[in-house]
Amino acid sequence: MTHLSVCMRWSQTVIAGVLRTGLCLAALGGLGLALVAAPALAQTGTVEGRVTVASTGQPIANAQVTIIGTAIGTRTDQNGQFALLNVPTGSQQLRVAAIGYKLGLLQLNVQTGTITTQTLTLSRSVLRLDEVVVTGTAGEARKRAVGNSISQIDLTNVADPPASMDQLLQGRAAGVQVMQSNAASGAGAQIRLRGAVSVSQSNQPLIYIDGVRVRSEGYRRNRPPVGFTGRSGNVEASPLNDLNPDDIDRIEVIKGSAASTLYGTEAAAGVIQIFTKKGRTGTPRWTFQIDQGFSNVRPFGTDDNPFLNLKPGDNAVFATDPEATLGGGSCADPSPNQDCSWLQNGYRQKYAGSVGGGVGGFTYYVSGGYQDYEGVLPNDSEEKVSTRGNFTFDVFDNVRIDWNTSYSNTRVKNTAQGNNAHGLTLNVYRAERNYLQSSDPRGLRDLLNQEITTDINRLVTGVTVNYTPWPWFSNRYTIGYDLAQQENRNLRPFGFIRARQGILSDEQITYQTLTSDYVGNVNARLTGDLRTTFSFGGQSITTRQVRTTAYGEGFAGPGVPEVSDASLFIARENRLRLVTAGFFFQNVLDYKNRYFFTAGIRFDGNSAFGSNLGLEAYPKASLSYVISDEEFWPTELGEMKLRAALGFAGRAPGAFDAIRTWNAIASAGQPAFRPANVGNPDVGPERTREIELGFDAGFVDGRVSAEFTWYQQRTSDALFNVRQVPSNGFLNSQAANVGVIRNQGIELSVNAEIINQPNWGVDVGTNIYTNQSKVLDLGGAVPFGAGGGWVEEGFPVMAARGDLITNPDAIADPVIETDHIFGPQQPTFVFTPSINIRLPKGVQLSARGEYQGGAWIQDGASFNALSRSVRWPTCNAAYTLIDAGNSDQLTARQRAECIPGNTNSRTFYFKQDFFKIRDVTLSIPMEWAIRQAQSASLTLTAQNYVRWINSDLRMFDPEMVARESLSDQNRSISEHIPPPAIFTASLRIGF
Repeated sequence: MTHLSVCMRWSQTVIAGVLRTGLCLAALGGLGLALVAAPALAQTGTVEGRVTVASTGQPIANAQVTIIGTAIGTRTDQNGQFALLNVPTGSQQLRVAAIGYKLGLLQLNVQTGTITTQTLTLSRSVLRLDEVVVTGTAGEARKRAVGNSISQIDLTNVADPPASMDQLLQGRAAGVQVMQSNAASGAGAQIRLRGAVSVSQSNQPLIYIDGVRVRSEGYRRNRPPVGFTGRSGNVEASPLNDLNPDDIDRIEVIKGSAASTLYGTEAAAGVIQIFTKKGRTGTPRWTFQIDQGFSNVRPFGTDDNPFLNLKPGDNAVFATDPEATLGGGSCADPSPNQDCSWLQNGYRQKYAGSVGGGVGGFTYYVSGGYQDYEGVLPNDSEEKVSTRGNFTFDVFDNVRIDWNTSYSNTRVKNTAQGNNAHGLTLNVYRAERNYLQSSDPRGLRDLLNQEITTDINRLVTGVTVNYTPWPWFSNRYTIGYDLAQQENRNLRPFGFIRARQGILSDEQITYQTLTSDYVGNVNARLTGDLRTTFSFGGQSITTRQVRTTAYGEGFAGPGVPEVSDASLFIARENRLRLVTAGFFFQNVLDYKNRYFFTAGIRFDGNSAFGSNLGLEAYPKASLSYVISDEEFWPTELGEMKLRAALGFAGRAPGAFDAIRTWNAIASAGQPAFRPANVGNPDVGPERTREIELGFDAGFVDGRVSAEFTWYQQRTSDALFNVRQVPSNGFLNSQAANVGVIRNQGIELSVNAEIINQPNWGVDVGTNIYTNQSKVLDLGGAVPFGAGGGWVEEGFPVMAARGDLITNPDAIADPVIETDHIFGPQQPTFVFTPSINIRLPKGVQLSARGEYQGGAWIQDGASFNALSRSVRWPTCNAAYTLIDAGNSDQLTARQRAECIPGNTNSRTFYFKQDFFKIRDVTLSIPMEWAIRQAQSASLTLTAQNYVRWINSDLRMFDPEMVARESLSDQNRSISEHIPPPAIFTASLRIGF
């Protein structure tokens, strides 16, 4: 589709003013660098030391050691040792922060040309209140000062080697919901933070890597632009999985508007910020990792039918009649099993290495990795090469430059599957009723003669300059660039069984995101016990997308075709550019280091806003009270922080919602226009207000920690598609800010040290998350369907709506309640228990599970088969009665589903409650077996091997879904394969 109106139409001069303001603010950092002279490096000394645990004297590794008011800092090594060079002479304050410990501060007197040696001891702190966080704050902030919930995932506490970033996030924090798609190679997961805050816009959270905004929406699905859209692998890759999990140091997650105000117009769905590893001063530290394993599809289907309930390698898996013959042998005979089974154990291998170190004011971390994951379907595979370089330069004692760059190349091959008449899985499921009218494996194998490949090249680079001209004034400027280039090639060659003359589609897509971000912080002491931190800054995010597609069909003969070889071919081009720019102010009052009040506001403009809109304002306010620091607080009650936050964030409208557009078409061989979008000059962002209340607590001498949060989100000005008057000539619906929706629930995280002995111990933990959504107001619009869900006042957002069989078990004709709203399509209750057992000699055994409940899902694959008279496993009992002439003994559900003339897709809604053990991991120290290794471990992991699925969902797995994109709200089971179990042996060595 060609749009004559350009999306970069500014809201008159207002947004241009925003950009100018943001650029001026961003320039402050660079101006300061040019105008302020650095102190002479000659007047410096060296600070060396060791950081240990106060109670045991054990070294603390990876503690952050900095000189306050300067950019000088490093991390401790495995022995807790550190060295700081070029420290300005005179009185200096040393700051030591480590996860799980209270903040350490020490006053030093540094002499010129001498070495100052210090040993610092840190006391354990289960709440980690002095730990520094970045996400959602203006600059670095201690957790004790933050009035909203921030979930942190520390990779040192992750026992299992995650295969992807999706798996790394799954079940790790309350309120973070990760739903897998299916077993296809490269399939990305859907991520939701506290449910859906929008009906029409994306609910994927924003992603930042080392302060650089990167693409969060899924890559475009590999499908031809002509014909049925399902002619593909029907999966969507996630940009998040371009990252190598081995490069991650920690992840911070803010889950709602109360915390994401400073990110403005696009942050209502939350923010995930990923911090990669950095080097530290000292000798180089090398790490090497080798992973070997395989993936395996666990039994699925019905308990009493072998049609789909066999393991890979068994006979007639997934496919044919066990009594069928092939090549002179029976499919029940193991000898021709390769021809009768479509599932396989997918071999997985991964190799990675890194080195980190530093000298003087320069530190580095460089890594590289290669992985080759074979899929469980015949044509499936994923091959990836990645590399990263993180460099830190202490230019002066008050100027630090961080340069972080990563590159990855991913090549994914997929088997044609999903609701695809040219695909393997659909035709296998439907057996003799398929599009080949045969379940003969020889014909089905011909469906594999097609090429569905996706190549993705990804470069993310960013530079951050930290400049502290005076101890009370700090500046941070970040400029970053994310470039992804995707090629989708979809070929059904000449002679293909379902398209004899061949079809080829080739698509080239470029995604670009440019980040420019400045933050300044001014610290001042107003009185003896009252301090203030005033922050200001500006940000600009520019995204571009260019897509060209060439499609051809009808080739003269076999060979390696190009689109131009086809007898009929077409081409398409799409371009999109969006800009969001804004600035903010924030002030934090700190009284006695235990009372904190934060107030701030952000002003935003966006190129997608209507021309009648100006700047949008997003205010915030929060309170934090460390009540356990009060003198009246009983010591035996441990630590306690109370918090409350109120904030606003937005979600921008679609790129062309504000603009009147026409489609360019051909009519009678002449160019012409057809009305497309009527345009709305008043369209603006959805605004989400969130209230958050909670506490963080540590009990029983720090052996038990708990974090509790109650939240309520209210999205006003929700964008709904409003029908237009046909006489105006524009038939498409128009987005308008007319609706109101709400989400509310709780989050609870509890971790307990049950047994703590010198040689062994037991730790347990759990995360609990609830979410109840409701449509409060449609703004006068009638109830409507959108994105596979139903929107109606008084019901859950994007609800499952269909026909309810009210007497399913009665021996009678079905009684149908039409237009019944079953419930939400997103889980309302998520429970993730975990346990870690420490055994003698450093051996550890851990396990982590996840339960998701309260949601409904449509089983489209079963409906599609039953409506076409396929003898389907869920109707086995009915077939016995029908074949015996006893149809009058069928239940109401059997009559509605198992008799093809009665089958109705609207009755195939079921509860999707399930529980899976996400991983069981055994970690064994191996230093004794590898000479000169500073650290070595062998990790054995089984992921997603054990599962429970509620009996209402009789056939498939709720994580086996069709999805147009990762942003889709609906969850519908399609002709895919459930996510496999993954078994991995990982050897990691450090020198």
